[in-house]
Amino acid sequence: MTIKFYPSRLPGEPLETHEHGVLTLHEWMSRNVPSYSQDKTHPVVIELNGQAVPPAEWPLCLLRPDSDVRIYPIPYGTGLEIAAWVSVAVSIASTAYALFFAPKPELGGFSSSNASSLDLNPAKANTAKLGDPVREAFGRNRIYPDYLVQPVTRFDPADPTRMTVEMFVCLGYGRFSYTGGDFRVGETPALTLGAGFSYTSYGPGDNVAGDRRSEIWFNSTEVGGTSSGSGLDMAQTAPEASDIVADAMTVSGASVSFSGLDVDDDNDEDEDENKLPPGWIAGAIVTLKAPVNYQVSIEGGFNVLTGDVVSEIAPFSGMPVTLTFNGTDYDLQISTHTPHQDAVPGTGGATAVLRASASPSTYDFTTTSQTFSLTWQGITYTISLVANYGTMSGLLAAINGGLNGSGLIAQDDGGVVRIVEISSPWRGGSITSSFLPASVFGDSPVFTAGTASSGGSPAVTASVTLAYDSGTAFSGLPEGTQRISLAHRGNEYQIASTDGPSATVQRVVNGVVDSTWSGFLIRTVVDFAASGINDNETWLGPFLACPQNEVVDAFEVNFAFPNGICGFQNNGNKRVRHVEYEIQYRVYGSGSGWTSKPGVYALKNINGLGFTERFDLSSPGLVEVRCRRRNEQGSNNARDSMFWLALRGRLLSRPTSYAGISTIGITVETGGQLAAQSDKRVSVVATRNYDGGGDRTISGAFLHLARSLGYRDDQIDIAALSTLEATYWTPRGEYFDHQASSDSTSAKDIFDKIAEAGMGYFMLSDGLLSVGREGVKSWTGIITPQDTVEEMQTSFRVPSEDDFDGVDVKYINPVTWAEETVQCRTPENPFPRKTEAYTIDVAMTADRAWRIGMRRLMKYLHQRRTYTATTSMLGWCHDFGDHIILSDDIPTGKTQSCLIDAMIYDFQEITLHVTEPLDWSYANPRCWIQFQNGRPSSRMLTPQRVDDFTLTVPYNDDLHPDDWIMDDPDIDLPKLLFCDSEKGVRHGIVQEVAPSGDSNCQITAPEYKEIFYQYDDATYPGDVA
Repeated sequence: MTIKFYPSRLPGEPLETHEHGVLTLHEWMSRNVPSYSQDKTHPVVIELNGQAVPPAEWPLCLLRPDSDVRIYPIPYGTGLEIAAWVSVAVSIASTAYALFFAPKPELGGFSSSNASSLDLNPAKANTAKLGDPVREAFGRNRIYPDYLVQPVTRFDPADPTRMTVEMFVCLGYGRFSYTGGDFRVGETPALTLGAGFSYTSYGPGDNVAGDRRSEIWFNSTEVGGTSSGSGLDMAQTAPEASDIVADAMTVSGASVSFSGLDVDDDNDEDEDENKLPPGWIAGAIVTLKAPVNYQVSIEGGFNVLTGDVVSEIAPFSGMPVTLTFNGTDYDLQISTHTPHQDAVPGTGGATAVLRASASPSTYDFTTTSQTFSLTWQGITYTISLVANYGTMSGLLAAINGGLNGSGLIAQDDGGVVRIVEISSPWRGGSITSSFLPASVFGDSPVFTAGTASSGGSPAVTASVTLAYDSGTAFSGLPEGTQRISLAHRGNEYQIASTDGPSATVQRVVNGVVDSTWSGFLIRTVVDFAASGINDNETWLGPFLACPQNEVVDAFEVNFAFPNGICGFQNNGNKRVRHVEYEIQYRVYGSGSGWTSKPGVYALKNINGLGFTERFDLSSPGLVEVRCRRRNEQGSNNARDSMFWLALRGRLLSRPTSYAGISTIGITVETGGQLAAQSDKRVSVVATRNYDGGGDRTISGAFLHLARSLGYRDDQIDIAALSTLEATYWTPRGEYFDHQASSDSTSAKDIFDKIAEAGMGYFMLSDGLLSVGREGVKSWTGIITPQDTVEEMQTSFRVPSEDDFDGVDVKYINPVTWAEETVQCRTPENPFPRKTEAYTIDVAMTADRAWRIGMRRLMKYLHQRRTYTATTSMLGWCHDFGDHIILSDDIPTGKTQSCLIDAMIYDFQEITLHVTEPLDWSYANPRCWIQFQNGRPSSRMLTPQRVDDFTLTVPYNDDLHPDDWIMDDPDIDLPKLLFCDSEKGVRHGIVQEVAPSGDSNCQITAPEYKEIFYQYDDATYPGDVA
């Protein structure tokens, strides 16, 4: 009454469960999956009451209210098939299909032509078979080993784009031989992966304690890939940026203050006026940029930035810095630094002076801004007044910001603005300007020319040259006076305290507070940038790192960045992006506080990557873990989408060896090297090594299985096995390559498969486990009316259209290890009406599979009679598969049977006297002799008539007449079977010998013809065109 959608064949609950009424499977799919169409390829298997229903039968498959329908994904469905199924997902069923079969998302959704994607979806062929039998492999097979512990995915700390999967797997019972060249990952030879694939082999009972891949890690089911991404999206824990909205920012030492401060809520009249944003609290990290004017020149291919304000960053060669120009950030480093040098005063002379004629009429230029230029020593300096500076000192700081690097300074001269040279030696000349704002300088400012001093040396303004991180010279700035922000890499500061619109900050370098920083030089700027983080303390989790009845001594967290970690400047150039995170853990239920580990990733890489964070605990415990992101995601178009990919805990107990089975520790590099799921499709072509030798041979497999079941050698027909191996199997290249892993497979099933691989059959012979070879063979006995207690019966199968007249044999190709099909057809009927699909779950050549199929086809076409005879004791002399001769006493049957009651012989002929008159009217009469040991003559004999009761046959040693016992009443006399050579007798193959009544036995024998085996040595002609 339910339809259940499962994500895989692994144990677990269904993703969806739906009720249904009476309708066909096709009708249900048509109603519930809009993208469904009968003529499409379906990437699913649908089981009805435990039996798979082929897609062709879906329109005929009637669902009833009590039907149990289960839907599973096909692991090898292609992308096109999957896309066809999930193109529309508007119903619940479609949603479930999307969960199953949509292409697994790469780590994020960003597409780039020059970036490689890191695929985190793990390899399908290797599985954990909980409670299933351990694989029993025979011969040479391609084996997908089974997980002994959960696979572990880790990122390489030295190269975060490199992801590896470590697994510890079971190859099967016993020992195996193989080399590194026998491994494949998906369909790729492992050798081509180079260092991306490694393994360590362990035989039965070997110590594995030193291999970390054998550790038992529990992967939390709450953390991992989801239908919408490769892990839990950390964006939901990321704080939001809190930008400052203000008219101007004034910096001085460690103090930062804002004028005209407001919260960005489109309401300038509310009570949040002149307050810092809520996220600006002690301990918060903020970003500050306070641009100033630098004189930019080019020397030796480097931009030279000149200005004493550079001293506030405490520059040194190699220091990482961030330069902001025209809205674009450049991550650079200081190449050289020339510190400020004070002037050596000269003799005489006087400073040039520009003095205002009146005190400033306003300090607030927010409504009416003023921009003017001063020219000194041939260089023009531009000063812009655009903010409310509040006081004379604020105004002077703004003017001096524009004069940075000029050697001039603005001063307060009794309430008026006065601009002079900073110190002697005076350079001489005049300060000039075409326009000066009256609100600052009055209507008639006074210009006084200076007089040059003699001697002395002028001050040297501090300067730096810049380079990229690679050391290449940076020269991207135009020459002249430029508005630039130059600070330590990242421009980050930590708030120490706040007071209204002001804050005291400390510089943060590489995530650590720089206690040596002396602070900003005083200035007021309007083109500032100030942003903080509004941290809402949102966490993902907590989740347990192991089951509730376990403890762990270590746990690991995987973070994935599918689009990489990279920031971008306004011109599109890449820059370093910082991602901050925090992991907290504690013992579950202890009530203790959280142990916290904050961290930061700083990269400039657009490829998929990730990180593994490990925690070794001081004492084992049941640990719960939670994570969050501590800075905004995606700001300024950065690529930094972050996902919590995995949480796992290491359990304390684990085996140090595995008795009786071979194991392998495997490490596979995935990520950019392999496609989705390939890391869990690791296989190896391995040969089972039998303790008794004979690897791959049919006899070796038979002896191994029998001995493993506890049979002694005296209970096994070793002679028959050796004879068949030497006569048929080895010369014909017939081997047994098979792996058994199902709990529904019995030992008898395997014995049958072993025998079938040798074109024979398994049997018990004289109480021994044995194998018989089917094919053209001599008869081993005769059953005549003298031997039966009832009349022999013959059943006949009438030809009909339901008979198979073709056979398709599925087998495993030992080269490609794929399931392939050979077509078994007769030359006169290349296109059969009805074809049997027969599967041989053994690796073999196409020729061997075709020969087995042709045997089946020949029997379908030519084996129509089955003989049944009931004997007293004679039936027990025959084994399954024996070729026997049968006769009856029907007059028209052209056969006669009688006893030989007298015999004389010489070395020319044997004269026989029989108990019944013989019909010599048969055309070309022939005869067989049934000896007293139950065996017949090995060939058909040509008799010569003496009289109706007497005949002669040529003497031959194989008739051994000297062994005949003719005068013992306790021993049956020999028998003669007399027949027509044109019609002959009935030949059968013993199929069953079963008790009948108190002391009799019944033999069932389908007819035997040599035509059944006419293709035993032929080669496969190929498929019918």
